[in-house]
Amino acid sequence: MGGMAADIQAGARGIWAMLAFKPDWRKHFDVSVDGFARSFLTVIYALPAFILLMLSANHVLAELPGGAEARISLLDAIGQYARIWLLFPVIAFVIVKVLGLKTGFSAWIVVHNWAVFVLLHVQALFWLLAAAGIANAEVLGVLLALYQVARLGVHWRVAAGTLGLHWGLAAGAACIPLVIDALIVYGLSSSAGG
Repeated sequence: MGGMAADIQAGARGIWAMLAFKPDWRKHFDVSVDGFARSFLTVIYALPAFILLMLSANHVLAELPGGAEARISLLDAIGQYARIWLLFPVIAFVIVKVLGLKTGFSAWIVVHNWAVFVLLHVQALFWLLAAAGIANAEVLGVLLALYQVARLGVHWRVAAGTLGLHWGLAAGAACIPLVIDALIVYGLSSSAGG
């Protein structure tokens, strides 16, 4: 368990240091081939937070008018979790190739994986506050809207910090996977709705 705890501590500290623009934030991440592969352990490390997020969201949705139909099925949750972790590396690879970057892909993936780990925990906390009755639907809506803005900022910072791009180009590189993800989610929800 020491390995897992040490990985989580280093990854979370690295994300917070990066977001605080600390100059030594990179020391928290192993971007070697081994570190790249190990960063995908975040899929396992973040699973409890994702399960809590899904359970809390379903609890909140079930209490809303017509919310029983809006609940997230197990199959949908599995699909969402797979999409969260599998889509980005493919899109990032294409972006790095299109931009002609010789370095940065491994670092982008490693830091992105830890950013997703942190972001899933933040989102789970917001849904848990609503499920516990601490935050009502309006407060949850505000928290989730702020989360989306912060999510954009986190992804921009990850791209800027790992790819060495000008801030404008880094913003574009960060937004492309998010836009593609949103289009997939929209497409899936439209096809499910008939």
